[in-house]
Amino acid sequence: MKLSHTFFISLGVFCLSTATTPLPLTEESSARIVNGYAVDISQVPYQASLRRRTVGGWAHMCGAVVVSARGVLTAAHCGVSYVDQPTSVAAAVGSSQRNSGGTSYTISRFLIHELYSTMTLEHDIALAITSQNIAFDRTVASVSIAPVGMTIPPNAEALVTGFGRIATGDVASSVLLAAQVKIVDQTSCLKAYLRIAAITPGMICAIGTSPLRDACQGDSGGPLVYDNRLIGIVSFGEGCADINYPGVYTRVSEYESWIYQKLTEI
Repeated sequence: MKLSHTFFISLGVFCLSTATTPLPLTEESSARIVNGYAVDISQVPYQASLRRRTVGGWAHMCGAVVVSARGVLTAAHCGVSYVDQPTSVAAAVGSSQRNSGGTSYTISRFLIHELYSTMTLEHDIALAITSQNIAFDRTVASVSIAPVGMTIPPNAEALVTGFGRIATGDVASSVLLAAQVKIVDQTSCLKAYLRIAAITPGMICAIGTSPLRDACQGDSGGPLVYDNRLIGIVSFGEGCADINYPGVYTRVSEYESWIYQKLTEI
């Protein structure tokens, strides 16, 4: 069975759209936060935006997360098309605005997980290396990575942030949005996606209710944080903020050793 999904490249609600091949990384095919609230970058200083060079300047394409002075984590599907042209992408930090403000650092390399699958979206994680050190201040800081084996109880509240769309097919947010979502137990998530995608141990699911809250196009690669630790990276979903399909994230704790190994290669 071919996977049907929507990548979450902009903030809003996690969404999936039907596609049999990987979607191009554009604002239209990225995830966003649905039913979120505006948040200042100083409250989530680890949030970054991957912006691609366009004829008209630089445009947001994916979220990312600052994890060191030279690296930002993102989804593999955000960087796989730019492995051979990394300098056409920049990591913007320290801004609550989608396409302006903050400081931008050119990407020198995209390190895609070696087992990443474009068909199943397993191992949907990548490290983007910046060409120079990121300067930290009150609006720019790294986030702690969830350690291997970290247990996150079902219904625990986590925070997802991003610049994606505010609803399926809607416009993207011009400012940084945040939403509280609850962790969905693995068995329930597996059953929800039974006919659509395989939910593996390297994935974690979450959704917000009353009102429905989720990531959406444009949020892909962005952070899911619990207890001040990065536990997830926005990956995919079936539509946005659909009560029947929680948003799916890459489970960061499963990749702790991979992340630190890649950071030593900088």
